Amino acid sequence: MTSHTLKRADLSQFRAPTSRILYGERLAAVKQVQESIKAHGLMRPLTVMRRGKHLIIVDGKKRLAALRRLRFAGELPRSLANVPYIFTDEPQFRSNDRHNLLSNREQFENVMTRRRQGKALMEIAGELYMSKQCVKDLLCVARLSSRLRNAFFGGTISVAQARAFATLPQQDTQDQLLIALGPFAQEPDILKAIEQGETVIDMGEDNLIVLPTRHVPVNFTLAA
Repeated sequence: MTSHTLKRADLSQFRAPTSRILYGERLAAVKQVQESIKAHGLMRPLTVMRRGKHLIIVDGKKRLAALRRLRFAGELPRSLANVPYIFTDEPQFRSNDRHNLLSNREQFENVMTRRRQGKALMEIAGELYMSKQCVKDLLCVARLSSRLRNAFFGGTISVAQARAFATLPQQDTQDQLLIALGPFAQEPDILKAIEQGETVIDMGEDNLIVLPTRHVPVNFTLAA
């Protein structure tokens, strides 16, 4: 039975399964929800259960992703400064679904703790009920700058985007690329910008920031 008492909370209190939904057709669906919220507001509250101090999404992952993206873009409606939600009875999860309740940060920390213990990929995957690819993706996050890592933890960028940014070895350049392309650029566009070493930021007065490629080590420079 679901409780229909409407409550409100800051967006930071909500947690959802991994943000890997944010690519391809699912990203397109999130963008549609995002536009709907901008135009009409949040038509249906999030459905949650409580886990510690966090509110875990049971129904409304796309709505939550859309709200986060709106906040990042500075377009979150004032009426949603506190997001409406209702509680539901806690569902019964199978043991191999337990990791889905963890935030991106918690999943990353669990993987890194086991990696520092010298455990192999398959061993980590088995202990955490994850696929080997999921473990590899989370290990990529360790190569990100703190800005990008926090964007991933907050659900602003997807694991596919994080994986693409991680191919750049220079963390300051990762940040410049994020600023230049924004959080909505998809993996192919990010990789293209990196591969071609495109000039992505015009600072004005003939000052350009040029990104290096992944294959040819180039010092990060500000061309005069």
